[in-house]
Amino acid sequence: MYSIPTEFIDFIDLNCNRKEFIQSFLQKNGIDSPIISINGKNHIYVNFSKKQYNPRYKIKTVIAHYDRAPFSYGANDNSVAVFCLMNWAVELSKSNIAHNVRLIFTDGEESESGIKNQGSYDLAKLFRKLKITKDDLFVFDCMGKGEIPVISKFNFSSKVPFRFIKKYSDLEKKAEFILQKSCSQFVKLPTHFSDNAGFLANGIPCVAISMLPSCEVVKYVQLINQTKSENVEKLHFCDDFPQTWKNIHSTLDTVENLDTNSFEITFNILNVLKMTNF
Repeated sequence: MYSIPTEFIDFIDLNCNRKEFIQSFLQKNGIDSPIISINGKNHIYVNFSKKQYNPRYKIKTVIAHYDRAPFSYGANDNSVAVFCLMNWAVELSKSNIAHNVRLIFTDGEESESGIKNQGSYDLAKLFRKLKITKDDLFVFDCMGKGEIPVISKFNFSSKVPFRFIKKYSDLEKKAEFILQKSCSQFVKLPTHFSDNAGFLANGIPCVAISMLPSCEVVKYVQLINQTKSENVEKLHFCDDFPQTWKNIHSTLDTVENLDTNSFEITFNILNVLKMTNF
């Protein structure tokens, strides 16, 4: 049984400088983590050895935002994913095999003034400028409650080019493969946007993964079927919308509302992702 460490409690303290915390944690474990500063957003890039990349396989870019909503502890949104990835980074740095992981902790996901003001939007623009458009991009967000991994489901409009939809579908299948190898079950459901929004808006496929309790998944699926709608913004105010997601951005997003088994499941997913090269 996983036990939540005191370091995690320190990380969600309202007075914690989370950027400095992450960099200090990585530095103590011999990992350099320079800042990519874009338009006031400070993204943390984890610098792994060049020996840990094999050009025969695609780069797996893994992203999690470390900022949080004002006045919220951000325990689920998004401290669990970040904390698991920090520990994963230490494991990856010691690996004797090529893992091909590019790891970035992003800033500015919680912007309430539109996708273009999200930190990931300008980061995606930088990716395009540097011609980094062929990575497999996975976003982890709200991984701290429940036992069912959730792949964000989207119904693209007819205006979206088929070529992009095909690339996204291929990436989604890779995410499904990883979850099949690491979990007993998973689902695809409509979710709120995360850092994937900024990349999708820049024409770069990006799949987001989160977590929910099974009882909330059942009610949410029934709600979608009953309303015949997948509009997350409208469904959010319905009684059967997942309470786990209602709690984010609020004072209810605390360590008391986390599940320790969610940490274990997240680590399982990351371990499979580490060993899987496409």
